[in-house]
Amino acid sequence: MRDIAVQRAQAFYQPPPSQASTAWDLVPAAERVWRWYEHANQRRVQPPAGFIVGVSVYARINHGRWIADCTCGSAQVVTPDDPRFACPECGYGWVRVTFPANPAQAEDAVADLPPHRRNWWHDDDLTARDRPGRPDRPAPPVDNPRPDLPAVPQKGAS
Repeated sequence: MRDIAVQRAQAFYQPPPSQASTAWDLVPAAERVWRWYEHANQRRVQPPAGFIVGVSVYARINHGRWIADCTCGSAQVVTPDDPRFACPECGYGWVRVTFPANPAQAEDAVADLPPHRRNWWHDDDLTARDRPGRPDRPAPPVDNPRPDLPAVPQKGAS
């Protein structure tokens, strides 16, 4: 299984077959999702102009891909080589992506698993929606964006 690498944005988001394989070589890795999204949805999208100051998201490995989750529920493949994230689905602006100090070590920790079981979460990320419960950490607070509906408790919360 070690011969199947954990995917990073620069390898995951590639030009369509109608373009040369080198067409996106000069596009920064974090911005390739915007090119890919334009092609997949057949419409123009414009990346945000600036950063949201003081906001960051955690990167995690999900099914053998480094991803970052958006507040809208979408997620994109990211890379430690360009730790930025902006969502083409909702337009959420550029934020910093927090990777582990040694991303290769996290990749190595899941390398012997089949790709669909390669999942890893940053130790400080208490907000991941699909992270298994951890008895050594308190459950994160329940986020209830719709106060008119009852809150849904998180996994592992009592």
